[in-house]
Amino acid sequence: MPPKITPELTALQAQCNREAVHAPGAIQPAGCLLSLDHELAVIVQISANIEQVLGIGVSQALQATPSQLLGARLINRLRQELQQRERLPGTLTIHRQINGCRCRFRIIAYRHRQRVLIELERVGGMTEQRLLPAVNEWLTRIAGAETEDTLLQLLVEAVRSLTGHDRVMVYRFDADWHGTVVAESRSEQASGYLGHSFPASDIPPQVRGLYLINPVRSIPDATVAAVPLVPAVDPEHPEPLDLSPGVLRAVSPRHLDYMCNMGVQAALSVAIQGDSGLWGLLACHGLVPTSLSPLVRDAVYTLVQMTTQRLFLLKSRDETAYLRRVQECRELLGEAQTGFQEPGELLQHRSKEWLDVFNAGGVALIHNGRICSSGQVPPKDELSRVGAWLNAHHQGSGVWCSQHLASTPLSDVCGRPEYAGLLAVPLPVDAKQRDWLLLFRAERLKSYRWAGRLEAMSQMEDGQRILSPQRSFETWVEEVHEQSDPWLPREQRAALDIGEDVTVAILVKAISDLNNRLTQVNRRLEGIATTDALTRVWNRYRIEQAIETDIGLAVRLGQPLALLMLDVDFFKRINDRHGHEAGDAVLATLAEVITRTLRDNDCLGRWGGEEFVILASGCGLDDGKALAERIRRAVGATDFGAAGRVTISLGVSQWRPGDDRKSLVERADTAMYAAKQGGRNRVMVEDDQGSIP
Repeated sequence: MPPKITPELTALQAQCNREAVHAPGAIQPAGCLLSLDHELAVIVQISANIEQVLGIGVSQALQATPSQLLGARLINRLRQELQQRERLPGTLTIHRQINGCRCRFRIIAYRHRQRVLIELERVGGMTEQRLLPAVNEWLTRIAGAETEDTLLQLLVEAVRSLTGHDRVMVYRFDADWHGTVVAESRSEQASGYLGHSFPASDIPPQVRGLYLINPVRSIPDATVAAVPLVPAVDPEHPEPLDLSPGVLRAVSPRHLDYMCNMGVQAALSVAIQGDSGLWGLLACHGLVPTSLSPLVRDAVYTLVQMTTQRLFLLKSRDETAYLRRVQECRELLGEAQTGFQEPGELLQHRSKEWLDVFNAGGVALIHNGRICSSGQVPPKDELSRVGAWLNAHHQGSGVWCSQHLASTPLSDVCGRPEYAGLLAVPLPVDAKQRDWLLLFRAERLKSYRWAGRLEAMSQMEDGQRILSPQRSFETWVEEVHEQSDPWLPREQRAALDIGEDVTVAILVKAISDLNNRLTQVNRRLEGIATTDALTRVWNRYRIEQAIETDIGLAVRLGQPLALLMLDVDFFKRINDRHGHEAGDAVLATLAEVITRTLRDNDCLGRWGGEEFVILASGCGLDDGKALAERIRRAVGATDFGAAGRVTISLGVSQWRPGDDRKSLVERADTAMYAAKQGGRNRVMVEDDQGSIP
């Protein structure tokens, strides 16, 4: 976290964040700009450098028609392409004779209110014949990268080789929008920033927003003056033109000062987009002006896009490996349920796996006011106060977590270094007062290397106090104490699944203890223990029982048995975009659709999260595949409300002599992951896995 600043400087920062960087009223001299009327019949404004670019004077250009200046064929095509669009779907290339020389130009066109803006850049330098082999070679190497560090290092080296910039970096944003350099390639003359962090103020919110509109920002020469528009103000629509979708937008004075202070005279940046927004940036710096052909800029964008796809594929693989570990942990917990263990025994038997999966130092279970624990946790009286505070202040069904307990109301209870972080999972065993599964992490000392002092500076300009750009990039180190590693979203989801299994285990034990007493209470508890609260289908414990029963029939009678495992495609994206309530609605509707599609003797159970299992008694592999295809089509034809259309991936296995529940489920699960890797929204059976690349 950067140092705190005064309220005055906070206000100045907010003022800086409102700077209209998208409408500077000028362009960079790397090309020229024309503003036409809505029908592309009249030239309203032009950039003052049009003679240097197109060889025609400003007055003459303003008096000409667009067809006379750019050619009727181009104007007609733009008119047609922009009829139903806000911007040209791609770029166009034209040739013009300029002062006796045949020149090639790249065209970008987009609408702004009642105007159509056309940007022209001259195409030169490296040709497609020279560029394509180099790009293909780097793409091949990028496609083969097996780690995130290797992948990002290949990207910065590839981009620097194509652009000639002195420094190329990838930096990743954290939750507070501070960026840390995670890969770098540089010349001997350029300073190194690998491992350094840059404050969020370096890329304010409105600039980050521009990357969602246009992922590429090019500044070939920060030393030249911006080119104004002629006339300066549109006579009919005086509001400044929004130049966000183009590439020629002039650079704000504050950013020019920032580049000057950093010793940079050219820059190119490309957004790296994640599933939930801006993940980071590729940033290129030139110590001298560095002109880039649009072809090279396009090649850089292609490299970033391919790297992004590979990056998130690697992350998906890591996520899959983690989920498998969680699933194995849940398998062990499911096996323990058959022994009707006390909560304390359950914790002691499973704590090692839980501490390992969640990288935690201690775990505690609060049940009916009783506390059992393992590892490094606060004393029991403090744990009781933690449970009481959670029951009073956290009413949701999700987890409560903090990596910095010292900054929360629990600081006086358990904000010490031995347990600096807490992940608390509610266990809805009792309607009046919830039980809790608590995971603790110890303090992890961290050092941040900041590129320059982060204290904001202000200065007077035209009689008004403004925030000045960062002036020094000298490294300084900040030590962060009293914080643990953050609880990742996947860890939070896994904790909920484990918590659900623990809840079921506790309820099963309660049912076994009650036996035949209190019949009405027994029925309610049994319903909770065997039915998923959200989808109203069998829960994991009940479907596992059914699998064991059917395997027994298969062993004794030779009755065929198929198992289907399915998973909702891109479910995290549904939660991120529409919220967890919409995600819950999708799961409930999905269960209804599948139930209507099943035969009378088929059984449906929720395996956990967005995964479901279908037990198809009397089915072989072919019949199981046919049933899976019928379910897949039914789901694909269903409208899921706010989430729209939803697809699923299914894996099918059949019972073989010698199979137990674990091996039968494991083959169906493997087939399901093969369906996902094969493109999702499909069915794979266990015998088809070898065909997946």
